[in-house]
Amino acid sequence: MTSNWIEIIAPTVEAAISEGLEKLAASEDEVVIEVLNMPRSGLLGLGARQAKVRIRRKQSEPSQSDIRAQQLAVSATSAQAPSDEQETGEREIAGARENDEAASARQSATLDEQSREALAILNQILALMGEKTEVRVAASDAEGIELEVKGDGSGILIGRHGQTLDALEYLVNRLLARRFKDAAPILIDTESYRARRRQQLERMALSMGEQAKRENKRVTLEPMPPRDRRIIHLALKDDPLVTTRSAGSGYMRSLEIVPAEGKREPRSRERSREREPLGQQGGFKHGQKKIV
Repeated sequence: MTSNWIEIIAPTVEAAISEGLEKLAASEDEVVIEVLNMPRSGLLGLGARQAKVRIRRKQSEPSQSDIRAQQLAVSATSAQAPSDEQETGEREIAGARENDEAASARQSATLDEQSREALAILNQILALMGEKTEVRVAASDAEGIELEVKGDGSGILIGRHGQTLDALEYLVNRLLARRFKDAAPILIDTESYRARRRQQLERMALSMGEQAKRENKRVTLEPMPPRDRRIIHLALKDDPLVTTRSAGSGYMRSLEIVPAEGKREPRSRERSREREPLGQQGGFKHGQKKIV
């Protein structure tokens, strides 16, 4: 008995429909077509997905015998077809196998080889973005490989608080890690933005730290990525009168600067110590007489 429905996976929706109609030996007028997944090319192979369609025959007015036959067919199909949980488990197992195969296929590489590959990846991404730029290796050592981008669209590449630059770094690091074992971290900069941003954050950290101590209350900074939060933490780590901590969840988290408990002296004592030198330099204690 010919099946009344079928699911097809193919590079395009049209190819999936054509293959499904051929397997069902039906025309488009005789079937109902459901597109389950649209194809997606992804970026450099990341997130790619093929089209998936479900095609089933249109049902005419069935007789009682046809209904009974369909019920038996559905029962048999249900008994043989895997459940959603089984399909999910099979997909996870297949994904794990693919990851294992990809990991075993990765090779070790020198810093020079990794630098050349990182340059090629970043140039390809920038070309897809339509940006005309020049990319060079600014530094390369065991700590990481720094790539410098020069072009007219540096503001677009940086984004708000460097978010676009961070996204480019993430993509290049992920793609490089898929090709090489123990890939070195890739750092991307343009127009010395990273150094300028670090100086700006350090100045803000010191200013907000002084405010927290002066007002003796917590100061909360705006949400920022992990790189920026780390700069704030490092800028204030040697100040014994404040502590820093991240608040919230996710990639963009707030950072709090909190006065350390028991470290701050009362303001009355501070004022009294400020007045003491005045008495020593010519003030008169109670009971003393002024000699004219």
